[in-house]
Amino acid sequence: MKITAVILTLAISILSVCVYTVNAETDKNDHSVIANQVKLGRYLFYDADLSKDGSMSCATCHRQKQAFTDGNPTHPGVNNDQGIYNVPTLGNVGQLKTFTWTDQHVFALDKQALMPITGTTPVEMGMHHGEKEIEKRIASNACYVRLFNSAFPDVKGNKITIDTITQAIASFQRTLITDHSKWDTKQGYTKEMQQGEQIFFGKGQCATCHTPPLFTDQKFYQINKGTTKAMRTPTLRNIELTAPYFHDGSIETLKEAILAHHSDTIKLPHLSEKDMYDLIQFLNSLTDKQFINNPKFSLPAEPCE
Repeated sequence: MKITAVILTLAISILSVCVYTVNAETDKNDHSVIANQVKLGRYLFYDADLSKDGSMSCATCHRQKQAFTDGNPTHPGVNNDQGIYNVPTLGNVGQLKTFTWTDQHVFALDKQALMPITGTTPVEMGMHHGEKEIEKRIASNACYVRLFNSAFPDVKGNKITIDTITQAIASFQRTLITDHSKWDTKQGYTKEMQQGEQIFFGKGQCATCHTPPLFTDQKFYQINKGTTKAMRTPTLRNIELTAPYFHDGSIETLKEAILAHHSDTIKLPHLSEKDMYDLIQFLNSLTDKQFINNPKFSLPAEPCE
């Protein structure tokens, strides 16, 4: 009996080691696949071949130095049709569950990535019904073929499809994490910023909707009488860099944006000039210099070829 028990224990131990080894190898392979998808997605994010005439990439509207916005009220598409909504930042977009300014109907980041490419309201990159053309363009590049093979090893048959293209872009976007501001690190966090933080979380009532760590509750509100639809609460991270403000880019400064929060349901508390100054200093403390200078997020040094 003792010999049997020893043999059984030994067998279990060996089995456990084998399972651990297999799991470790699987995790390693999964990590490698994700890394390859991110590398591929970064190239695609900066590739203007995803647009009708080769004039626009995702990065045309989402510029790193401006926290992946573009500094315009709205951005015209390839047909020069003016945009409808202000370009939102992509900081922490992988942690969001809502991806549109209004009429929430997109619940996956790869589905959202397709909207500017093939959408018609408004026309942005102009590839409505052009999915096969995109696939053809990408497949003509030997570098892309190699990257798709390594990024999607489990996909049978043709690996270069509009689905894998947007999945790769989404994988890259999930790496766009911003969490190293002065508010996060408390390095260079001034007295005015601290006082502004007290207003933000106190009498200013800002955190009611702009809840940390994302500084958005991802809900939809009509914050003033000028809006006809409920709009999603935008993140305030890197807000210093993402002017103009509001869904239509109609507000030029942070002070104006704060004062515009007034409707039947939202009552702006009285803030003195000093309160307003300190509050804006706090908002500026949410700027993440590492995020806007991270070389892993920038245009690749060499094209995929």
